[in-house]
Amino acid sequence: MQKEMEIKKNKHFEHIRAFSVLAVITIHTMYSALLQFGEVAATAEKVLYRCVMNMMWWAVPCFLMMTGSLLLDSNRKVPLKKLYRKYILRMLLVLFTFGWAFSWMELFFDSRTLELGQILQAAYNVLTGNTWAHMWYIYCLLGIYVLLPMYKILADYASDAQMRYILVILFLFESIFQLLKLWKINLGFYCHINTIYPFWLLMGAAWNRGMFKREKKFNVALVMVSSGLLIFTTVLWEEFGVPLSSLFGYDSVLVVIQSIGLFSLFNSMNIESKLDQVLSEIGEKSFGIYLIHMVIINLAYKLFKFNPFSVSFAMGGMILVIVNLALSYMIVTIMKYLPGIKKII
Repeated sequence: MQKEMEIKKNKHFEHIRAFSVLAVITIHTMYSALLQFGEVAATAEKVLYRCVMNMMWWAVPCFLMMTGSLLLDSNRKVPLKKLYRKYILRMLLVLFTFGWAFSWMELFFDSRTLELGQILQAAYNVLTGNTWAHMWYIYCLLGIYVLLPMYKILADYASDAQMRYILVILFLFESIFQLLKLWKINLGFYCHINTIYPFWLLMGAAWNRGMFKREKKFNVALVMVSSGLLIFTTVLWEEFGVPLSSLFGYDSVLVVIQSIGLFSLFNSMNIESKLDQVLSEIGEKSFGIYLIHMVIINLAYKLFKFNPFSVSFAMGGMILVIVNLALSYMIVTIMKYLPGIKKII
């Protein structure tokens, strides 16, 4: 029975990885388009792109909840030797291969010359976190992995009441209190954790315990209400200039509600065999796709000067998202045949 539940859980997680990496590509496609061509886009187009982007913030929280559910499972042991070799070292290798390559590419395209100093500059940029923006997630994972023994003790030995208390405190300080910025209020109170990411990790552990499992109708309501409010507040922000930026991001109250609802819904879905196979294939390669997809976006926007606002949304932004996913998948599939590289992607 336990084995069957694990198989079902892993299958659902592959599906969530596929949906999440598609959402990440969508965010970066929309954001990069606004960054590169936003000045020439009509207001309605900018609102549409921003709405689609802000509807996808759940992706990284879902990735982190899966990480928490898997690594903080009380039945799973993660010895320090395994933690270093399989997780920490892997992230460092990713940063100093892909992160370095992306930084060097940026230096090359800026100067259009090849110089020895670029090699050292690119390595320095990785150390200081100045490679391509999407690599922030690798630094985030590295930070989670180095403190995993602490989170593991907490997940293994905290009672449900203690776990609930910690999650409420993190949610209060790292999400609810952020709303006060809308009224330019900065509280003097703080806890000694200054990011929302441990909350998402521990939510995965809490989900393992069944602490936040609700009926499907309840989760659907969470997603619909939070998504509707995200669209509404995006329009207010983009169309009417209402300062609501605190409502968007991984610590947003609306994103917290939406992400928890979607994570629960994804884990209750039964998907047909053909679609299941496609999603499982994408999910299996989602980490590599995440690393590669910004290459496609930068080539499209910066090198080929493709302006998605020059055509319809369906022919511009969304087509680029699908093409990006397909090309990234093919590139990662080929890269998995390369010795060394296949072990880190």
